Amino acid sequence: MNSLEGVTLAFSSLYQIGDSQNINAVSKAYAVQREKEFFLTSEGTFDSEVFTSSIDLPRINPNIKVSRLNLCPIKVNSMYIRATAFSSIIHIGNTCNVYMEGRVKNIRQLEKGKEQQNFENIEEPN
Repeated sequence: MNSLEGVTLAFSSLYQIGDSQNINAVSKAYAVQREKEFFLTSEGTFDSEVFTSSIDLPRINPNIKVSRLNLCPIKVNSMYIRATAFSSIIHIGNTCNVYMEGRVKNIRQLEKGKEQQNFENIEEPN
């Protein structure tokens, strides 16, 4: 590869050129959206179930065997990447193990007393 150009790299993202054994990309975000703009420095914690619950991963079968013969390897002259964010990876090379996780808690706060007939109330799951 002759060139790799990226404009934005953010939030636990990665550009990896070359081989790697393990990649572990984790991103957690707590987002509050309000109709009226103000910011409280002490609001929001990552102890919500969204962030603390375990993720059941499928079992990995280590008995898979692969044989390769690259008679004509892939060649790329250049790459232009507009944005890489939220536990994403641009990887050029081989990787043995990859684990990627993105967890986001979104909260929307509306002003009281406004007409809200276009909004649907959704019950929280048990």
